[in-house]
Amino acid sequence: MGEGEIQLDRRFEKVGIPFESKVSSILTSAIPEDKVILGKDGMLSISEEHYKSLLNEAFGHGGWALIPVDDIKELPPNDPAQKYVQLVREYALYCHERFISQAFGETNFYSATQNYADAAERIKVTALTRCCKDFGVASELWDKRWADSWRAKYGIQEWAENVTTQRKANLWRRKDEDWSWPFKRSTFYK
Repeated sequence: MGEGEIQLDRRFEKVGIPFESKVSSILTSAIPEDKVILGKDGMLSISEEHYKSLLNEAFGHGGWALIPVDDIKELPPNDPAQKYVQLVREYALYCHERFISQAFGETNFYSATQNYADAAERIKVTALTRCCKDFGVASELWDKRWADSWRAKYGIQEWAENVTTQRKANLWRRKDEDWSWPFKRSTFYK
């Protein structure tokens, strides 16, 4: 290597070389509206299985990998009264041996009520979602107009009560789904 030359990390060797148009078509295909998940907070998402299915269709089984970059870290609580710790871990997505993206996954971990292995899996899912975002997978979910239109067509916001805590909140659900335990439909006033 000559003086003044920059040597890139080997993982970036094939960056900037486009995949075949078939791969791009699969990854950027429209999300079937029945695959969209509506969170109680109104946030839209798709399942981990849907992301994996698209990657398998585009690259073949074993043609992609989400690789941990470091160990799981516990972030200290911001508030001493906080009953959980935040767990984070960084992952890198590779497809056909090419670096695609790198992102942190995270989750709140309640040690009294949660299984650590389930929390670790949730971290991986949030990292996969963020890495796939760089590919344009499910990009509609981050388009405010599309998301507002989808919620207006398929969602409803109403008062619901958590039957275990008796706390009420104005929450979202799909119109084609009923409230499930521990929630039931409620009114704001008693």
